[in-house]
Amino acid sequence: MPKIISVINQKGGVGKSTIAVNLAYGLAEAGKRVLLIDTDPQAHSSCIFCHPIKRDKTITEAFLNKNCDFRSLIQEAQVYIENELQTIKNLHIIPSSIHLAIAIEQMTSRLYRERIIKDLVEKYCEDFDIVVLDCPPTLGVITVNAVFAADYILIPTNYGKYSLDGMADLFVSIREIKREHKFKYFILRNMFERRNSQTNKYIQQQLEEFHQSLLATVIRKNEAINQAQINSIPVKLFNPSSAGALDFNQLAEEVLLNVA
Repeated sequence: MPKIISVINQKGGVGKSTIAVNLAYGLAEAGKRVLLIDTDPQAHSSCIFCHPIKRDKTITEAFLNKNCDFRSLIQEAQVYIENELQTIKNLHIIPSSIHLAIAIEQMTSRLYRERIIKDLVEKYCEDFDIVVLDCPPTLGVITVNAVFAADYILIPTNYGKYSLDGMADLFVSIREIKREHKFKYFILRNMFERRNSQTNKYIQQQLEEFHQSLLATVIRKNEAINQAQINSIPVKLFNPSSAGALDFNQLAEEVLLNVA
């Protein structure tokens, strides 16, 4: 069975989709068979790897239709490089769309709705080594599914003033969803700027209580990451020698060391 990594934070603006995209790419480049499932209705990950996004071939179908052909939703990840669409080796995606938010409102009475993703991955994804879930910035039904399914939970945080607000509540929710199920969580520091020494010191102090779960990798704020997003490709493909590419390489390596 594949290991499931859910990238979660109930706060927006922490770089969650950027991390999911570049982590999935890094794991695939390392030789792992990776499935990226975009469960965020904003579909930022899908816009990077899926061209075009077909309305009837998104994760929405899995939530609406109990008899959904889940394998038919899995697509090869592709990116445009110099106006040519190229397939990424070892990486597949199930895209999302804005219609997912509407679909969730229609399934309030569905039994065992928190198990939908877990059951489908266990049944249909045996060909993959790792499944990465890009989650929405809320604690609704979709995120509950992602937490319930996860073997590992990756929580990005940045160095903004309010970046840690709600962290304690998030952990309470995760533990309540997981209950007796085993899982590990990791905190990833994102958008680090060395010059902001006082802010960095404050954030580091606030994270001390989570020191055992802090990843050694820190993603630096880097223009190459921004430009890669604009060009809809992973940063390693945009500029392989950039600080952003080096940081995400390190992240993939560290994740592989921790994913047993």
